[in-house]
Amino acid sequence: MPFLQNKTLAGSLRIALLLCALSLPAPAAAAAPDSARAEAKAQPALWAQAVRIYDKNKDLAPGKVFQKIQELDDDGRVKSESNVELSLALDGEGKIKSDIVKATKDGKDVTAEERKKAAERAKKEAEREKKKEAERASKGDAGDASKEGSHSISSGDNPFNADIQNGVRITETNARETVDGRSCIRFGYSYPAPTEKPAKGKPAMVKGSAWIEEGTGNPVKVEFTNDPLPKGAKSMLTTLHYAGGENGSWVLKKMEFEGSGSFLFFKKRIRGDISLGDYWKYIEPASTK
Repeated sequence: MPFLQNKTLAGSLRIALLLCALSLPAPAAAAAPDSARAEAKAQPALWAQAVRIYDKNKDLAPGKVFQKIQELDDDGRVKSESNVELSLALDGEGKIKSDIVKATKDGKDVTAEERKKAAERAKKEAEREKKKEAERASKGDAGDASKEGSHSISSGDNPFNADIQNGVRITETNARETVDGRSCIRFGYSYPAPTEKPAKGKPAMVKGSAWIEEGTGNPVKVEFTNDPLPKGAKSMLTTLHYAGGENGSWVLKKMEFEGSGSFLFFKKRIRGDISLGDYWKYIEPASTK
């Protein structure tokens, strides 16, 4: 599920942007060095099973999303709280769209205002995409257009994404821990942070830990941050929780995020909680393949 846009601290703390990745092109992953490719060939069996399970369920999209974002003071007390309920479905072009069912801020209903803002963002994004398509057409880059039109239903910021395994460095800890009532093996991992533009110099890395259930290979929990952190950020940590869904599926049930830093002389500390449910299978339109 990605992914956050790290242009500013304020942008990186908007967890809602993670959900936008369901309807926007997935960013390309940075190229992995030869040493990383060599290491990826010998993955632990349990990790490889988690990759297969993740890949099997990657085309499942949540139909309902409940999001809570809190701004905290220096002592961790809540200063402000925003809640949003979203519904996700296909639009007329076969793309996933999100609709705001209800939105509140500090107990006040702001549904109408948030729907207006969402419509403005969607309009600007459509204009940017139209401009990109025109540029591709003038250059004859039909192949690239096909790739950029593809969808990423599950988070791009995930170590089990099959498309980035060549760049994932895995550390076996042999640590057994109980997570969400399941006996798991903990792994450390890192990989180059996904980016639309080639990194200058040493690329930023996504670093974290993953807990995989013994016996089944089901990914249960993933925790990660970026190294180095985005400019202005003091701390950032995202946690993903997975569990069983309908028809034997294994899906993302909850995302948690906490970050702090400064932006234009303003200090911010943000905590987010997103619950996802009512998953359905997304089938990519033939025209975008």
